[in-house]
Amino acid sequence: MAENSLESIPKYLEESLHPQNAKAAEARLKAIENQPGFSVNLLNVVESSNLPASTRLAGAVFFKNLVKRKWVNEDGEYLLPANDVQHIKSELLNVMIELPGQLQVQIGEAISLIAESDFPQSWPNLIDELVTKLSPENFVQNKSILMVAHSIFKRWRPLFRSDELFLEIKLVLDKFTQPFMALLTKADELMTEALSKQDKASLLIYSENFLLLVQIYYDFNCQDIPEFFEDNMVMGMGIMHKYLSLDTPLLTDPENDEEVDVLIKIKTAIIELVSLYVTRYGDVFEPLIENFITTIWNLINTSVTKQQKFDLLVVKALSFLNSVAKMPQYQSLFNNENAIREIIEKIILPNVAFREIDEEMFEDEPINFVRSDLEGSDFDSRRKAATDFLRELKEVNTELLTNIVMAYVNQFLSNSESNWRNKDLAIYLFSSLATKGSVTNVGVASTNVLVDVVKFFSENIATDLTSQTITNPVLKTDAVKYILTFRNQLTKEQLLTTIPLLVKHLEDSNPVVYTYTAITIEKLLSMTSFADSSHKLIFNKSDIEPHVHELLNNLFNLILANDLISPEKLAENEFIVKCIMRVLSTIEDALPTMLKFSIIDQLLQILQKIAKNPSNPRFSHYVFESIGLLIKYSRSEEDVIQKLVGSLVASLMEILGSDVQEFVPYTFQILAYLLEVYPNNKPLPSEYRQLIKPVLSPAAWEFRGNIPGITRLLIAILEQDASSFFDGDQSLAPLLGVFQKLIASKANDSYGFDLLVGIFINIPFNLLNPYLKQIAILLLTRLKSSRTEKYLKKFVVFICSISCIPLNQSLNTKCQSMLNASFIIEFIDSVQPGLFTQIFSSFIVPSSSSFVNLQDKKLVTLGLSMILVSEQFESKYTNLIIPTIEKLAKNINSYQGIQKPVSVAANSSILESNSNVVPVNDLDLESSAFGSQYSKLISIQAEQFDPISQVKSNDTQTIKMGVISNIKKLQPSGALDQISQETKQYLDQC
Repeated sequence: MAENSLESIPKYLEESLHPQNAKAAEARLKAIENQPGFSVNLLNVVESSNLPASTRLAGAVFFKNLVKRKWVNEDGEYLLPANDVQHIKSELLNVMIELPGQLQVQIGEAISLIAESDFPQSWPNLIDELVTKLSPENFVQNKSILMVAHSIFKRWRPLFRSDELFLEIKLVLDKFTQPFMALLTKADELMTEALSKQDKASLLIYSENFLLLVQIYYDFNCQDIPEFFEDNMVMGMGIMHKYLSLDTPLLTDPENDEEVDVLIKIKTAIIELVSLYVTRYGDVFEPLIENFITTIWNLINTSVTKQQKFDLLVVKALSFLNSVAKMPQYQSLFNNENAIREIIEKIILPNVAFREIDEEMFEDEPINFVRSDLEGSDFDSRRKAATDFLRELKEVNTELLTNIVMAYVNQFLSNSESNWRNKDLAIYLFSSLATKGSVTNVGVASTNVLVDVVKFFSENIATDLTSQTITNPVLKTDAVKYILTFRNQLTKEQLLTTIPLLVKHLEDSNPVVYTYTAITIEKLLSMTSFADSSHKLIFNKSDIEPHVHELLNNLFNLILANDLISPEKLAENEFIVKCIMRVLSTIEDALPTMLKFSIIDQLLQILQKIAKNPSNPRFSHYVFESIGLLIKYSRSEEDVIQKLVGSLVASLMEILGSDVQEFVPYTFQILAYLLEVYPNNKPLPSEYRQLIKPVLSPAAWEFRGNIPGITRLLIAILEQDASSFFDGDQSLAPLLGVFQKLIASKANDSYGFDLLVGIFINIPFNLLNPYLKQIAILLLTRLKSSRTEKYLKKFVVFICSISCIPLNQSLNTKCQSMLNASFIIEFIDSVQPGLFTQIFSSFIVPSSSSFVNLQDKKLVTLGLSMILVSEQFESKYTNLIIPTIEKLAKNINSYQGIQKPVSVAANSSILESNSNVVPVNDLDLESSAFGSQYSKLISIQAEQFDPISQVKSNDTQTIKMGVISNIKKLQPSGALDQISQETKQYLDQC
């Protein structure tokens, strides 16, 4: 059997199951995955009942990942052979419905991945196939079909409304609603029959189908209520109400605390659906609401226990009651003392109380406890849901609720000496009561005026924060969390007194205590003033300088304390390394050089360890951000930068050499930034010279997450020493080949333009000249054949940027003198004489008014002005002068009053400096999942090429005067005599 034969697929899959062979086996599979027929043969392996189950499962997982990696590229083009694509789409559903459990799940996920790119345009018959395979008898098969359908339809839930989205939903509804409702009523009928016969096995399969049907019911209604469901609402919601009240031992296991029974899942999904109807379609749903209020109230009070498996059900039920409490017509239910006391005693207190299961999680899974407990997180918990409900009740009658809840708070505080749980409950209740609105990432914006949060802190919290005798870690956590929650209500002076206390709490042995402490310090250093529009940071480097050595030492000890810790365990707590990042951002350039290199060494040590198995993308991201900040705040010290290059580059090269793909995009960004701040008068470090050939090879560009970083690195090398690309036997062909690949891609064309600017500015004209015509052909071919709006705008910005280079004195000393507006005209006309007329009048001038960004408006306006008064334009294209003047005047007039937007940083932003804040919210890390997605390092963002950096005005006056001055140069030619009266008046005013 040949090594690269498709017949080897089962053998390689079998080898991949053994850890010692897994990497090599996967590499062999990837080596043959591009062969025609590979994906079809792989699917045959999954389908084959003659092979071991483990081999088939490995095949199913590889098939799913192959679809994820190779189905389509960024431009929507298939990467697998066309015959394979067609075969897979025609057979995949048939294969899936015949597979057993785990195999079916993997192939079902593959179908939803394909549908994400292909449905409906390239897979129009998918819904017909799904509907055809639904059966009134075969509910085993139905389950697999419904599972796939839900995986396709649920992606509608978070999407913004658009015509394209509604057309897709309508296409599905037209074909699926009638069979769906028929199947829902049939499932109800069969479940009723199975219940009467006590047929547990049949009831279970019908229930699993019913759960999927409820979830699809939500999918169909998530954007708007379809007419079909409005017409059938009484019947559909009647069935939902029936199963909300169902209680049967056939579908529950009271002995199992954790495994969520299918009936609990059904009730949770129904409540989620009903909540959607209450919040979005209350006008049509109102006749049915009261029945659901009563049923859900009784469900929480009678059927739900403190068992963990009921948690999500309780959360959804409380969310429903929360929605009802917002509706004026039902607020009377919550606006009397008896009702409030009943709610507090039966709903709030049981769900806010610290359960034994919570204590177990606190001790055994501390990081998960923090994530679920943290205000503003995406994790649902009973406590948070009960708190949200309590806050909403407060809006109904603030004074009544405050008086009742404070009585409970005082009662629990008076009994806290003998039972720490009482104090924990009192603090939690008070915090919920004191908060007005919800707690967001920036803390509590305003508080309940009937309570005093500062007084409560001094009387009940401060002692737990300062006392050496308090040993209970839950109460320590409560004290730290109180500062986190009400940081906006405390003065800077009060908060400064807590910093040394918090630094000491980082030495606590309990993971929840020190994790909440790290979170609190990070949030304090992120605080901005809301007193004015500048949103200046409250804490600066002088505030933390006295504590920085101890603070960083404690934080690094928490990560590196145990040499034997596994990479996964070391990287599980991203909150600590995020705190390190924030401290480095706040201290800026005040770190002693010796401490700076000590921190670099520790960060590299962390990277070396987690590189063995990168498991937490947020943790990794903050490590690289921290490295970026250390470089950034050393950029003014040439000797430090040179030493940093010596310290960092070898380790970064090791990452590239070991192919830790999760780290590669970050590594290229760091390498590029190091070179960008490297002294210009120093030769290019040899390590960078050795990198040129590898990064120009096609393999380096396979992962789209690498592309921005490699492009930036190539530009940095060009700026430092362009001769590296054409010394000796090297030619410009590989570099220009990269440009060609980028500019042809709809996803990456912007990087192509960035690289082209770098090439034009830095490569000597005598070397570049033979390639200019071909470069122009590439740009114009893409402009005419497959342009997008993004490409057109980048093209216009590129044209105007090159035209504006003479405006920038610093660029003039560096750039080739040929780069100006006349060069641009000759560049386009090199493809075909006179072509500039068509490109300028059809694309450049019309799109010049479509820019929104102020910088682009300035650049395009000045670029057009420079073209207008260029020698080539005046001599060859006089017919374009008047339309250009008219357009320029119109554009400038429309820009009147445009002001530069104020940069506002959210509290979670990564900071440029205390006086210059980058307006970036918390890091977008693709839902915290590693992959081919690019994650930009905010601390070292690349500076955009700006040929008009000397035009500093926030308004358009400088631009106007410059443009008008240039236009007036045309007066002797008589060109201005032909312009419209409106434009003349505008020019006279200017």
